[in-house]
Amino acid sequence: RPELEINLTMGSNDMLLQKLEDGELDAILISLSEHQVDLAQFEVLPLFHDDIFLAAPASATLNSDELADLRDYRQQKFVSLAEGFATYAGFQDAFHIAGFEPEIVTRVNDIFSMLSLVQAGVGFTLMPGRMKKVYESSVQLLKLAEPYQMQQQIGIVFARSREHDPNLLALAAEGRMYARSLEQNVTP
Repeated sequence: RPELEINLTMGSNDMLLQKLEDGELDAILISLSEHQVDLAQFEVLPLFHDDIFLAAPASATLNSDELADLRDYRQQKFVSLAEGFATYAGFQDAFHIAGFEPEIVTRVNDIFSMLSLVQAGVGFTLMPGRMKKVYESSVQLLKLAEPYQMQQQIGIVFARSREHDPNLLALAAEGRMYARSLEQNVTP
């Protein structure tokens, strides 16, 4: 659909859902795990599940052969997304399970800023695995130990009242094909 104009709007799930509800956005891509989407008002197309990892600067000395027990990182500084982001809620839950409040040196409003701070050595964070390929040379990712493991389900959301819009139908079709391709690439 070459006639389509696409703009990237980054923000928290709350902000993106509000913009969708207000008609400012046609469709959004969000974590469905942390939010109840009003199914009477919105169509939801789940795409994939994404694991959350401990992210550290490439310069940090870590044992990448072991699972990350957050209690071992009690003395580290952390960077975080601001409240309202799905990854922020998971971040809070994980450290609650670990039994301590991490020292958060700053909170940011987008994942790229957060990971830039990790790259620069400002602190560690928890990040979704979907960012791995972009940052694999500058950020170390460690799988979280069992009690802290979590996933996000990522999906497309758009207004049910616009479900017959040809552009949204095309987006939904592409989304379904993408989700199927991921399922076919998963080895049991």
